[in-house]
Amino acid sequence: MSTRRQIIVAWAGLCLVGIAATSALNAAPYTDNPVSPVEEPTPTDMYAVDCQEIADEMEQARADAKREQQEALNPSATPRYQATVRDWAVPEECADVLEDRDLR
Repeated sequence: MSTRRQIIVAWAGLCLVGIAATSALNAAPYTDNPVSPVEEPTPTDMYAVDCQEIADEMEQARADAKREQQEALNPSATPRYQATVRDWAVPEECADVLEDRDLR
């Protein structure tokens, strides 16, 4: 078989593999649950939220930050430059607990 023919056969084989891979990727990922790809997935498991634990973590983080701030203001301490920003995503059902503990 000539080199030119081998190149053509290899190219044709790669094209067929590419077509097969594209077809497999475009196929529906789940056959037992037909869901439109536009729809948002719905959670099937319920999860419990421990609002007290979230509030405890927030209070601990605030206390640590305040302690570090006091240490930084100590004139005998070595100057440290550090900024920490923490963002909390809290479920709405914990709003009352956080408000009661003045963490809003």
